[in-house]
Amino acid sequence: MTMADNTIYDLLDEVNCADSCEAVTALCELIDELLKDIQHLELECISTRYLLSRYMDEDQGSLLRSDILENFGYHHYDSPAYQLFKELQYNGGNPMEFRHYLVKVQKSYEGE
Repeated sequence: MTMADNTIYDLLDEVNCADSCEAVTALCELIDELLKDIQHLELECISTRYLLSRYMDEDQGSLLRSDILENFGYHHYDSPAYQLFKELQYNGGNPMEFRHYLVKVQKSYEGE
């Protein structure tokens, strides 16, 4: 067990419940909905950057397209609370790295 794993269980001990606790379950559901909002906004931003790049001169448009995914990707991965959410909601999986979302990112990046 790593130090991060210990932190997750320490957080559970503090609230004195695990995934059956209504408060923890409600918070996980809220975080999940907020992540869906983040995903939607990121896809909109990527699509907008792509469309904007098509109306710029070639050099500027090319530069924007090369940076189209800048400032995306860090979603508090190292936060103990986010680790707990991933563990309880997705068995440790990260919804920001799930294939169906990454496919949408790639399509938006390509202007589809």
